[in-house]
Amino acid sequence: MAIFQGAMPWMHHQLQPVDALLSNGETSAEAIDMRVNESVTDDEFKTVMRQMVSSVAIVTARSGKIRNGLTATAVCSVSAEPPAMLICVNRRATAEGLIAESGAFAINVLTEDQHQIARLFSTSKLGADERFAEGKWMSMVTGAPVLDGAAAAFDCRVLERIVSGTHHIYVGRVVAAASLDQHALLYRDGLFRKLAAGY
Repeated sequence: MAIFQGAMPWMHHQLQPVDALLSNGETSAEAIDMRVNESVTDDEFKTVMRQMVSSVAIVTARSGKIRNGLTATAVCSVSAEPPAMLICVNRRATAEGLIAESGAFAINVLTEDQHQIARLFSTSKLGADERFAEGKWMSMVTGAPVLDGAAAAFDCRVLERIVSGTHHIYVGRVVAAASLDQHALLYRDGLFRKLAAGY
């Protein structure tokens, strides 16, 4: 098992021995030594992240007649009241500019059978027409492309954009949604995967 010091900095206080905390609430030198290195390298971080299992989504946007999208796993819900979703988008991605211009995006959660669409939208040199050639695309409220037959689709208007490192974090208010009773495509350790039956 690979262990990287500093990979879980919030756990340092939990791991220190009871006698490491002094009566006045200060921390002993022994406990401080555990927190000297509170960062990990890019490679260490990526190695750990490869063990995360995520659903696979196509995040899309349209500005005028221009549309584009990207394959994303950094997608999650924010709240139910109001309904809101969060996406993390690399600032260099073509679709990021369209999200910023239009103030809207759609999240299309793929089914197990839609892995080819995931590959198209994760290939950087492909143009928008080539990416959207697979599947049937429509729109709901904002005009952002929505994939017909997706396991789940969320049409969102941007509420907030946060700059974080190489990415923009977008929080979007869900203005329309749809779903099908289908198994979602999964991603782990560089491979697309299916959910095993029987658990």
